[in-house]
This record gives sequence, structure tokens and C-alpha cells, in this order.
Amino acid sequence: MLRVVFLDAQSLWRDEVDALNFATAPWSEVWGNFLRPGWNGPLYFLLLRGWVALTGRTAFALRFFSLLWGVLAIPLMYALGRRHLDARTARWAAVLAAFSPYLIWYSAEVKMYSWVPFLILLALYALDRACVTPRWSWWALTVAGLSLAVYSHILATLSIPVAVLWFCLHPRRHPRAWVGALAALAALTLPYLPLLAWQFPMVLADRGVTGFPALTFGQMAGSLLVGWSAGVPAMGGAVASWGSALLGVWGAWTLIRRRRWRTAAALGAWIFAPLGLIWWVSLRGPLFTDRYLIWAAPAFYLLLGAGLAGLRGRWVRQGALVALILIAGANLSAQLLHPYKPQFREAAASLRLRRLPEDLLLFQIPYNRIMLDYYSPTPLEPWADAPYTNFRDAEGRYTVTFEAVDAQLRALTQGYQRVWLVYSEATLWDERELVKAWLDIHGRLLYEQQFLMVSLACYELP
Repeated sequence: MLRVVFLDAQSLWRDEVDALNFATAPWSEVWGNFLRPGWNGPLYFLLLRGWVALTGRTAFALRFFSLLWGVLAIPLMYALGRRHLDARTARWAAVLAAFSPYLIWYSAEVKMYSWVPFLILLALYALDRACVTPRWSWWALTVAGLSLAVYSHILATLSIPVAVLWFCLHPRRHPRAWVGALAALAALTLPYLPLLAWQFPMVLADRGVTGFPALTFGQMAGSLLVGWSAGVPAMGGAVASWGSALLGVWGAWTLIRRRRWRTAAALGAWIFAPLGLIWWVSLRGPLFTDRYLIWAAPAFYLLLGAGLAGLRGRWVRQGALVALILIAGANLSAQLLHPYKPQFREAAASLRLRRLPEDLLLFQIPYNRIMLDYYSPTPLEPWADAPYTNFRDAEGRYTVTFEAVDAQLRALTQGYQRVWLVYSEATLWDERELVKAWLDIHGRLLYEQQFLMVSLACYELP
């Protein structure tokens, strides 16, 4: 129930509507995406297509698909933690994961960020079973989990080195486990070859501007720490991240002190191996954002669970747990009550009340039309895309003049008495705001309303 209340708390944002559009594209496109260079998550979109056919296209139904895997990941993490740690530690970790604002946020988003952690947890659990009891069924499940994860998100490829390290560090590995491990590793290469054909050249290429911020290794680690400990709102982020970091280090030290250094190293590898690899890849062009490594978060909560279990004194342990849950509760309240995603749902509702059938909708970027169309029960016509004005020459000078924008807008608005400007992320399309300046000069502002990251403005033209 805790996760269910968040499914409709925020408006869908463009990545989520994109996921719906990719999933419901013609079959030829859906299948073709498995071999298309640069395409991310083809398997997830294929599964989402089936889910949409069963449940419909409402935001609640779409997000419930993510909620399902987010919920199932918690008992799976508990089972893995119980095998590598102990029941009490695994229980603490499961409680922290259940109340994690970060995991709850992505359990309410129409993307693969709860599905991929489930798959990797399943693969590591199967790997653990295969190391102790090397049956082919466990090896097959390991290969299946990792292969499905790779085709669900491009950077899930980094989970393969994690699995290799987990095998090498396993404290109770059967002498014959090497045979299955080598066969499983060979089997993993077969489904990955179509992706490797375009991924490997991309890793080596200088990507230049990618749209991601250039971060140091420390900044990447700090971003993960704040997100995993305080969620998207990051209320009390400094206290939560420092407290969680100390508790996690204490958890690792507790494991080492109990002569379980292999387990501590395996959990550390789960976090830092993919982080180090994505930092290395980003040296040729930034590719990091924290949600790409959400599948490493279970290791963080298992270390926190080990830290809680290693605290001396019942009241100290319970006090630390209560402090973590209180911080989580404050951030969960913020995620529930305050908007963090662009409010296209609210903008569409306002537009339905005020727009006349003959009014022209002018979209500052085409994405705005896709978002508004999802929340509009009736067709958006008449509409037009505003001119793109960010073209530059080799010296970086703008090549689109105000006079050119004037000519284009006169042609677009001819015959209309009122124009609605839908404005969001305008700098991606019109850094100098020439379109808005033209409307301010040639029209009379009748109505304007601001929403989070979206605004509506109605102009009357002469």
C-alpha cells in the first residue's frame, strides 16, 4: 500500500510518455529496436506493450507495472541477504528498502528502473545458489537474469563484471562450480553480441556533448549516496548521506571483524565496480545519471543492515533505525505532496477549461505536444510547432534572426485570433525566447498561468 499511493501523485513526464509510445509503436519498430544502434531498453518496451494490452494506458496502470517489480525485489533482496549475511541483517535491510524514498520513486515511474534491479537480484541469488549447489538450473537462471537485464537497460551490462566478482569472492564455492561458471559466462556472450557490435565502438569514441553533466568519481558517488539515503527531494540529504555512509562503513567493518571479508568485498564490488566503470566510460563523454545504477542500491541497504546489526545496544540500534525511517518519511511526504515532475496533467486540465475550439496551440518544443496529447481526451487541433531558433554557425553565432522568426510566425498564426503558447524547457528550442518576444510585441496577453516546468499563455492577435 505504501507504494500504491504514489502512482498518481506526480504527472507523467516525457520519459514515461516516451516509454508508452515506444511500447505501442508498430511491431516492426518494436522488434527492430533490439538491433538498432544506440537504442536502450528494447526488452522493457516489449514487456510494457503486453502490460498495456492487459491493463490500459492510464498513468496508474502504467506505473503499476514498475510497482510490481519494485515490491518483488524486496523479498528477493532479503533472501539474498539472508544467505550471505544473516536473517536479522537481511531483515533490517529489507525494512530500509521498503521505506526507501528512492526505490519508491522509481517504483512509480514508467521506466525500467525497478525491473532491472529485480533481474539483477534474481541473477545474483541464482549465482549464489549455483556456487553452493552447482546445478545447471541455477546457472541457467543466472544467465537469464543478466541477459534480460542487459536488453532492458544498456548500462546493466556493468552487472556482468559484478557477477564475476561475486563468483570469485564467494565464501562457500563448490569445487565444481568453475565448470558452470565458465559455461554461464560463455552463454552470456551470445545474447550480448548484437549489442556489443555498436556499444564497444561507442565506448571508445569521443562523444563530445551528451546532455549529461561532467562529474568526477567523487561527485558520482555523492549523487548515489544522497539519492539512496534521502530520495529525490533530498530533504536532510547531508545528514542522511553522512549518517548512511558511516553506518555502511561500520557494516563493512563489522563483516570484516567477523571474518566475513569476502561478503563485505562482494557488496562493495556491487556498488563501486559499476560506478568505476561508468566513470571511466564517461571520460570520453558524460553518461552518468544516478538512476542508471539503481540496481546497485540493494548492496547499499544490505551494508546498512549489517551496520545496524553491528551496533552495540538495542536502543542504539533502534534509534539509528528510527532516525533513518524518519528521514525517509519526510522525503516520502515531499514526494507525495509536492510536484517534482513537469505538471502537464494540470496544464492540460486548465487548457480544457479556457481554450476555445478555434484557438491555435503553439508548442515551444514538439515534446510538449506529445505530453499534452496524453492528458487531452480530445484532439489538440489546431496546433503548430514554434520555430527552432538555436541554429549556430561554426563560430557559435546564432544563424536564425528575429526577422526570420517574424516571417515564420506570421505564416503560422495567419487566420487565428487567439494563440496559446505552451512553454516548457524552452531553452532546448529557443534560448533567446524570440517566439515569446514576438507574441509579446504583436499580441495582447489575455491569460497566463505557471505550473512546475510548464506554463500557458494566451495571446489575442490583431
